[in-house]
Amino acid sequence: MAQSWFDSGSFDLAIRQVEHMPAPPSQPSIRAAEQTTRELQAFLADTYLRSGNTAKAKELFTSLTNSLSNPAQPDDFALAGALALDRLDSPESASQLSDYEHLRRASIYQFNRDFERARTHYAAILKDYPSSGLAPDAIFQTGRGYVQQGDFAEALKWFERVLEQFPEHQIAEETLLQTASAYARVGKHHEAGARYKLYIDKYPEGSRLDRAYLNLVDVLRDEREETAAIKWCGTIRDKFRGKQPEALATFAEARIYLARTNWPDALLTLERLEKYSDLGGANTPGGTNISEVRFLHGFVLEQLRRYAEAVDVYLSIPDGRNEYYGWLATERLKLLASNKSSAQFITAKAESLKQARPSEPDAARRNLQAVLRLTDLADERTKLLGSLRSTYAAIPAYSSALPKFKLVKLGRQEPVEVKQERAPARPRAVADELLFLGLYDEAAPEIDRNRSSSPASATSAKADLDYTIATFYTLGDMANRGSAFIESAWKLPADYQIDLIPADVLDLLYPAPYWEDLIKHAPQRNVDPRFLLSLMRQESRFRADVKSYAAARGLMQFISTTSSRIAAELGRENFRQDDLYDPSTSILFGAHYVENLFKLFPNQPPAVAASYNGGEDNMQRWLSRSKSAQPERYVSEIAFAQSKDYVYRVMSNFRMYQMLYDENLKRRSVSSF
Repeated sequence: MAQSWFDSGSFDLAIRQVEHMPAPPSQPSIRAAEQTTRELQAFLADTYLRSGNTAKAKELFTSLTNSLSNPAQPDDFALAGALALDRLDSPESASQLSDYEHLRRASIYQFNRDFERARTHYAAILKDYPSSGLAPDAIFQTGRGYVQQGDFAEALKWFERVLEQFPEHQIAEETLLQTASAYARVGKHHEAGARYKLYIDKYPEGSRLDRAYLNLVDVLRDEREETAAIKWCGTIRDKFRGKQPEALATFAEARIYLARTNWPDALLTLERLEKYSDLGGANTPGGTNISEVRFLHGFVLEQLRRYAEAVDVYLSIPDGRNEYYGWLATERLKLLASNKSSAQFITAKAESLKQARPSEPDAARRNLQAVLRLTDLADERTKLLGSLRSTYAAIPAYSSALPKFKLVKLGRQEPVEVKQERAPARPRAVADELLFLGLYDEAAPEIDRNRSSSPASATSAKADLDYTIATFYTLGDMANRGSAFIESAWKLPADYQIDLIPADVLDLLYPAPYWEDLIKHAPQRNVDPRFLLSLMRQESRFRADVKSYAAARGLMQFISTTSSRIAAELGRENFRQDDLYDPSTSILFGAHYVENLFKLFPNQPPAVAASYNGGEDNMQRWLSRSKSAQPERYVSEIAFAQSKDYVYRVMSNFRMYQMLYDENLKRRSVSSF
């Protein structure tokens, strides 16, 4: 009602409507409650402004910029507040803003990738408050903004200014590392190396000392000084003996040998690497994990034609729906089976496993799953899967983990005549009508809000009703609700055999929402819609209205710099960042962007996934270091921990979507895989 008054220009009535609004219904989380409150506050601020009450509007806009539960991640309402305040401030009042207020607004703009406006406020600090303690931060953040825009040459000017004017300030330590990185990005490797060495000398106890040492390896490699890089890896191991950087340096050395196709030295280094307890994992730049190390070990053995050993190593890597290297290992086993010189080793291993017949259930499970990875004969697989299903029944972790849900019967099957004097009673009848009409996006929330009125609440388990509602949400293009439910309910071991996952569970885990838009925009750009779904599942979990900690918006999670460039390429005039919350727009932009990435990296989905997350220029550097177009070799070179983990997840999604759907997003039969 308030929005209606607002749209008609009756601002006073709109204000009165909101101010007399009853308390909003309870929210599922504190965050949701805060979102509702801030949305109302933003609406009121805009309404007061339209009504002419500038003072009250300014008060509310100021509150939106100040009252953040997490100041490091200002939301859309904070951005709206900052924009409004900048418009309301006259030149005279703007010059009277405090240095802290300039920094607050600059931080909001910087987070939301509005770098021009951020720089305006950083510049105001330097102009109006040159002696402020915030001046070093203003200079540094200006440089960081240029880094985020990819303009490293300009960023260097600002970083060098910090080092020149504030060499002893606490921010100088981080600035020195950023300076070294920026020099590397503009191809000035000698200068980059000098800055890293300066950091090592100046901050021998620095919090980022290990990064300075390790980043020097990459600088030397980019400079094609691989022998010097190997020597420096030895220096790092000596410096950090018994600590994580020792393992990271060993991994860097192994990658150099892989790039050189020096298989013997690569093998020795990887065998040494397997003995470390802390490999960095998904949280450390340049880190690895035991699955990656074992896969590379098996790959090197394969190149050395030590096939029997390679088969054993590949089989030691668990395979499952989220196991990227387990999947790659299974694919390598298939290649070995198709190769005349190595097929005999696959056959011999399969026969050996079949004859083993271990009595302990878990050993029998591992045995059966290994044999399944070594054969593609349909009849044999069917028999093996039957045996595996029986074996799972004897292992609690496998038998009890699968959810055993059933759909609750809701709605009606036939239309009924509704008499004028008897309107359907809420809430049961309304939900029934919506279900009958196939309006699942409206029916699911209706049932969800009114659980107590459902007959299922008295006769069926709560889990069955939850599962039913999750299914309706998925059918109504609200797949995020369905996947959230099944992922919390389904806690299976990572190597659970994919073929034995029930179809209804897979439907919720790997739905295909927005298929009309996907089919409309992806194929005409030579993009597999299943790959877009794989990205979407990881980026937003199918939530169209989500905004990330990095201010990325919508299903495909675009930051403003990328989306603005795509909008220009598509000729989208009057594009606003909030347009990304529209599913069709987000999918169109995603298809266009992925098309461009595939032009850079033809037939390389892992490289495209890494580029989508970490930038195409970074992926080109990682490819260059690997000297290979094989994912088996270049994925390990992805230096950003988040980007490498992202590739694991997206490619695992892609594997599942290819198994479950054809290229037109039509569901395959379960027996087909």
